[in-house]
Order: sequence, then structure tokens, then C-alpha cells
Amino acid sequence: MKTLRKALTIIAITFTLGGVVEPLTAPIPDAQAKSVKVWIAPHHGFRYHYDKTCRGLSNAGKLKHVTKKWAKSHHYTLCHWEK
Repeated sequence: MKTLRKALTIIAITFTLGGVVEPLTAPIPDAQAKSVKVWIAPHHGFRYHYDKTCRGLSNAGKLKHVTKKWAKSHHYTLCHWEK
């Protein structure tokens, strides 16, 4: 029982002191950012969305999944609900 408690304490301290926090907060490299997929509604304006269920897509008919790089190069901007 003491060994289990000691092991759990060590694990808790490791996570608390940044064992997991650093990789989650690291910035995304440019190569990865360019390959991020976004959602657009080709027949309803020029906004892109990270989430398929965004409020800005509620009245959209057809959705298309494209890269963020493609959307920006075709003059799409980020949906104002997701800023």
C-alpha cells in the first residue's frame, strides 16, 4: 500500500512540475500549420472554420474540407465566431 501511494505521489509531482504541460503549449511549427484542415462552405461566403459544427456553418449546405493554406490563398478568412 505504501509503495502504491509513493508511486502515485511521484507521478502526481511529475505531472504538476511540467512533465505534460510543455508539449501541450509548444507552438505549432509552420509546416504543420500549413497542413491544418479547415471547413469552408463554397457557396456561402469566404470564411473558414476549424470546427465542422461552428455556428457560422449552421445554414451552409455543402461543406468542403481543405487545408488552411489553400483557404487563405483563395482569400478565405477566419470565421468571427471562432476568433
